[in-house]
Amino acid sequence: MNSSDVANLEKILPLADKYGLAYIVALILLLIFLVLLRSIVKGNLVPRELLERAEEDRDRLQHILDKERSDFMAPTLEVLQRLKIDHTAGGVKEINEEDRGG
Repeated sequence: MNSSDVANLEKILPLADKYGLAYIVALILLLIFLVLLRSIVKGNLVPRELLERAEEDRDRLQHILDKERSDFMAPTLEVLQRLKIDHTAGGVKEINEEDRGG
């Protein structure tokens, strides 16, 4: 034991003598339990296989969503490309030459 451990024991032993050793040990175990519970809730303590499974599920679902999004947006992109082609082919010139009623 080094001097810091001895100093900590000197601080704890009067409390153990005053309140009883069982209460001090219960308090320390409660603090350890709360720290473990907090790290589990925050996700710091997760088994590696569960983390890998969750990442695989997330990647699979993201791939499905990307495919659905591209299938859903394909007609819209096709219409926009046709409009862009019409616009660059001379549609702007015709709009500017129209009679605006003025």
